[in-house]
Amino acid sequence: MSLPKRIAFVGNPNCGKSTLFNRLTGLTQKTSNLPGTTVEASSGQIIINGEKIELIDLPGIYSLFTQSDDERLVVEHLAGFGETKPEALLLVIDASNLRRNLLLYSQVAELGIPAVCVLTLSDSAKRRGVKIDAEALSQELGIPCLFFNPRREKNIEPVKQLLTAFAKPKLIGQSTELPNRLQTYWNQGKLPGLSEETLRRYIDIEKVIQRTTTKFPVGLKSITLKLDHYFTHKWMGYVLFAMIMMVLFQGVFSLAAKPMEWIEMGFQYISQGIEQLLPAGMITNFITQGLIGGLEGVVVFVPQIFILFFLIGILEDSGYMVRASFITDRIMRKLGLNGRSIIPMIGGFACAIPSIMATRSIKSRKERLATMLVVPLMSCSARLPVYVLLVSIAIPFAEFWGPFHAQTFVITAAYMAGIVVAILLAFVFRLFQRSAAQSEFILELPAYQRPRLQTVIHQAWLKCLSFLSEAGKVIVIISMVLWFLSNFGPTESMKKAETEGVILVQLDPSHAGEIKSNLRLEASYAGHLGKAFEPFIEPLGYDWKTGIALITSFAAREVFVGTMATLFQSTEDDESGIRQKMQSQVNPKTGKPLYGLPYALSLIVFYAFALQCMSTMAVMKREIGTWHWPIALFFIYGLIAYVGAYVTFTLANHFS
Repeated sequence: MSLPKRIAFVGNPNCGKSTLFNRLTGLTQKTSNLPGTTVEASSGQIIINGEKIELIDLPGIYSLFTQSDDERLVVEHLAGFGETKPEALLLVIDASNLRRNLLLYSQVAELGIPAVCVLTLSDSAKRRGVKIDAEALSQELGIPCLFFNPRREKNIEPVKQLLTAFAKPKLIGQSTELPNRLQTYWNQGKLPGLSEETLRRYIDIEKVIQRTTTKFPVGLKSITLKLDHYFTHKWMGYVLFAMIMMVLFQGVFSLAAKPMEWIEMGFQYISQGIEQLLPAGMITNFITQGLIGGLEGVVVFVPQIFILFFLIGILEDSGYMVRASFITDRIMRKLGLNGRSIIPMIGGFACAIPSIMATRSIKSRKERLATMLVVPLMSCSARLPVYVLLVSIAIPFAEFWGPFHAQTFVITAAYMAGIVVAILLAFVFRLFQRSAAQSEFILELPAYQRPRLQTVIHQAWLKCLSFLSEAGKVIVIISMVLWFLSNFGPTESMKKAETEGVILVQLDPSHAGEIKSNLRLEASYAGHLGKAFEPFIEPLGYDWKTGIALITSFAAREVFVGTMATLFQSTEDDESGIRQKMQSQVNPKTGKPLYGLPYALSLIVFYAFALQCMSTMAVMKREIGTWHWPIALFFIYGLIAYVGAYVTFTLANHFS
């Protein structure tokens, strides 16, 4: 046949399909060991023999008879229900789980679409004592089969050549008129006798396996089984999970401390250089305080973000993260959530937006809704810059609580607090469910693998670029708007501030710059906005500057840092960074640090629970179909955040 113009990738979750897709297209789509990662079909282009071909990476799926939204997408593509039917298929089969993978093949073969087959994870099959004859399997399936490890093999040309040799797949067993039955299945729900049909398919698949594979004895117990004895243990698994998370956050602080200092020093030198090159005035002030200050508030946290996602990537690529899903599934089941809920909840630590979309893999509507409601409580990466800023100004890095840095302990506690509240809310939601029935959950524990450092580093760097390009643009724009709001104000207020400044400077000439700056800020539009909001947040230990940052951070949580950086800009006689400036502030009523430990703990609790992200609310509305739940959650989580922050500040202030 001539080269197809549209090729779809089909396979089970965890078979290396998306990794192979990335190798062929050069795209940077996320791959992981968690089923359900590929929620929507991704497409890319490849050129073979001078012809441009579109490749489509479909979500991993175990069977064509399914009810989840992301798996239904596969059937719609393959059967042509409202979508253009692909001209050919690239079937990715896990050689270490041939029996299960051939079940999907037996169904897809009945669609009659030309296909080729790539066998992955042959090394895992070998460790299990299984050897597959690719040529014999090719004869049984009627399509070309090729062994290829997309994680390790560098030469992709054999796969490209395979894409020129499509053939019509042979049926395993007898035809069941599957295309017509699929249409009936989608229209009416599950068909009677489906499990019996699956059993008959497996009987025929067993015959194929006997003719194409040989088994040999395996001497030693696999490393995977030895490690899983501890990592998936019914109680030790939780202890190890908590320890791993503590070490992860310890690494974020320890490894990023120096790079953060270098970045801050670099921006200070840049500001000083600009002030020396340009004449003093409003334009220079705008560049050094509005633009450079906003950039500093973004770039300074790149080291933490890179290290965080690098370490998470190591855990994910090694196969551990799916173990974390497995052990926490025991708890989720008791709370009325599906085991698949673990995947978007863990993904929520990176970003709630794709995680909410990942709930499409949950078949039960009630379970999917419950998962979407608790995902925003997972502390996403946007909260990390806020946490880092707060603990760095309130807790010395040299302070230890037990074997860990106090900063690490506080950050870990913030993440765990979100998990605990999510569990409690899930339990409350379950009480209002009329039916306790739960849908099934299939979770495969892949073999442990050596992480691909190049891929992990690349993915971590992409996260940093995404932070700089997406969140960074918002932060810089808001920082420049805030510069205007903090430098201009009502005429009468600004004149009054100037008059008071002259008097106060005469009393304390050594702090002239700081006095003038503070008075102008309070008299500005930003000052009026913060002062109006201050009575509502004063019981939490926040001042009017924090109030401004809380309002602006609704655009994105990390905007809090850029806002505070803009509000605490350098004056003529003070060139210290944002952290040093906040540490130097004193509460005039108590004489204690204004931004001390009670303030930091209170604000961390607030951000851990509050739904301070308009993008999350928007994507939740799109997935649910109504604004009722997002708006309700905004106020519910806001109330929880307010009460939690108030209690935290009161207790911390009492014992400090």
